[in-house]
Amino acid sequence: MATSLPKLTRDAELETLSSRAAENVRDPDHWAPLLKALSNPWSRTNTTGTIILGIAENTLMHQELAEHITSHFTVSPPEHLTYGNGPQGSPRLRKALASFFNARFEPLQQTKAEEFIVTAGVSAVIDELTWCLCSEGEGILFPRPLYTGFRNDLPIRSRGKVVPVSFRREDGGVVLDDLFDAEANLRCLERGLSEAEKEGTKIKAVMITNPHNPLGKCYPPATIKAIASFCAKHNLHYLSDEIYAMSTWRNPNFPDATHFHSVLSVELSHIIRPEMVHVLYGAAKDFCANGLRLGVLHTRSETLRRAMITIATFAWEAYLIQDCWARILEDDKWLKQFLTESQKRLSTNYGTLTSFLDQHSIPYYKGGNAAIFLWVDLRRWKTEDAITEECLKAGVMVAKGTNFVPEELGWFRLTFSTQKEVLEEGLRRLTESLKKFDG
Repeated sequence: MATSLPKLTRDAELETLSSRAAENVRDPDHWAPLLKALSNPWSRTNTTGTIILGIAENTLMHQELAEHITSHFTVSPPEHLTYGNGPQGSPRLRKALASFFNARFEPLQQTKAEEFIVTAGVSAVIDELTWCLCSEGEGILFPRPLYTGFRNDLPIRSRGKVVPVSFRREDGGVVLDDLFDAEANLRCLERGLSEAEKEGTKIKAVMITNPHNPLGKCYPPATIKAIASFCAKHNLHYLSDEIYAMSTWRNPNFPDATHFHSVLSVELSHIIRPEMVHVLYGAAKDFCANGLRLGVLHTRSETLRRAMITIATFAWEAYLIQDCWARILEDDKWLKQFLTESQKRLSTNYGTLTSFLDQHSIPYYKGGNAAIFLWVDLRRWKTEDAITEECLKAGVMVAKGTNFVPEELGWFRLTFSTQKEVLEEGLRRLTESLKKFDG
């Protein structure tokens, strides 16, 4: 009987891969801790399961969305079971997106269907944008704290570099409101660009999340103009991730909080060329549909669109799924009711979370009126790792601030866009975990 060959060691097996694949394998697994928590979620019939407050997922309108998709789902063989019109996106969806943007984002110049490219999620948009804008090792500036997914989306395949921009003041202090201040952005972006160039990193763009992730606030027009002027001065692309654009509400405790302004709605024609301004959007957050994997880029640059189409095959979303979203966008009456109710429920849950934190003297970043999470200050307790571990033991998953490249350690991002009973039980488990560190 023939003897089986010995199994390769991990290092030997890595040598059979490309250098980039081997590097990805050596890096910490981005999904491992999430998959472990997601494998045993809490429910009424599984009360010992894990409550997820650490992932930016909005479940508040799942039932309404599922009912609409189920009752309107159709399959048209010529349109849905062939290559259709290619990887740029379903003509029906791109037309619906143009109408949606024109109605909801209030662009100064009307958007057109041909200006949109559809992909399998916003992560795919970021990957394709990075590939098109950055050669290997070139970077994009991000004000910090920043959305943790960028640290995976830019380098993992396209080999772009995330370059965090510090907003720390000259006296060493950190004021989170500075991220939304025009003068602070000009000062800090200039400093960040200079430091990156000194380290040998060529910068190709600035990306912001508006509304901001993880701070949950919107950028005022004056700051959007300041960022645009910085980009124009240095011939950089302005990338505006607006995936939470419709997840905004009025905060009764801060009625003057800046409401959402798309970069498309701000007068920038005298500041930056429109071909250098690009908007990212998707169905995941505002439409409570992370699992549909629908992302979109709006750009007025024909050259960038052509470049992205050359690689769009690798993130080509099924036309069946694209037209599910198109039907939702076309149903004006239902869409208005859906977004209004979603915003109402987000506002209610935001109030539930902030009231709970106030009652337990847990500080947080105040003044939010957007997105589906809150930036919470747990610095007076133990280290982030200790708190995270204790919370998992208690059956609640939270997102530690380190993942968001903050200026100060000890902050956490808590998601509140889940059912009330789930949120309340998660908060109970959180406070029980924190009590372990008191005294």
